[in-house]
Amino acid sequence: MSFDTLEDSRYSAQPVHLYLIRGAEGTIGPLGLNDGESVIVRDGVTYQPWPIKCGDITQDGTLDKSDIKVTLALGTEVDELFLAYPPSQVVNLVIFEGHVNDTVTLENYPAVWMGRITGAANTQNEIELSCVPVSTSIKRVGLRVNYQIGCPHVLYGEACRANKAAATVSRNATEIHRNRITIDATVNGTGADATAVGQRYVGGLLEWTDTATGRYEIRTISAITNGGTVVTIRGSTRGIGVGTTLSVVRGCNRQMTGCNTHNNIHNYGGQPFIPLENPLSQKNQFY
Repeated sequence: MSFDTLEDSRYSAQPVHLYLIRGAEGTIGPLGLNDGESVIVRDGVTYQPWPIKCGDITQDGTLDKSDIKVTLALGTEVDELFLAYPPSQVVNLVIFEGHVNDTVTLENYPAVWMGRITGAANTQNEIELSCVPVSTSIKRVGLRVNYQIGCPHVLYGEACRANKAAATVSRNATEIHRNRITIDATVNGTGADATAVGQRYVGGLLEWTDTATGRYEIRTISAITNGGTVVTIRGSTRGIGVGTTLSVVRGCNRQMTGCNTHNNIHNYGGQPFIPLENPLSQKNQFY
């Protein structure tokens, strides 16, 4: 029977939902779960039966009430993804709907909801996932760029265009203490401005690959201390061990001096020559 026929039936319909969880960069999942009682294979992905449910899915043409909550029992790969600190990549969720005993095809198990997981909360023996629809990430007209001195561009983004590879140095971890990592060589420069060179990495990124899971991790650098050999990050050091290769990426102070360190002044997005005094104030005798 087809999906539409079973959907319209009062007695033959036995709905089953398939949940596909996958990272945007391919290092998470695919993890397939279903709320039925048997294994279902769709498009090469195996969906294991698991205690899982989701809230009501509404489709009214707007984003109001389009967020959903997905609740599942503990014991899956999802548990550690959001443990203490969220993953460094977007985690997507697709929900398919079909019927028990119906032939498993792409047509008989269509997607009824697509989006991403934005957070998780543990409640006793369950984990509740907060999910938003894919429509919230569609590019659309936003706020105009402000008239401001500082640069509003995302560092290494489409508008910034700074060379990330040229601003990255490779180091190995030698010691880890909470959110502080000691590296095998300083990131400071040489000469009189050695410390200043190291401080350029504050606000930058620390990237590595978790050797246990193969997942890509990224954190923001909050401080460079101890002569440029200790890196303090915001967040956990999950997946870092002695000998782990780290990529230390330079930050930016959002000023023209920061752009100069990247040789990227032609893409500076601020207006550095805004007058700091009001020309209509009482200090000006001509007005």
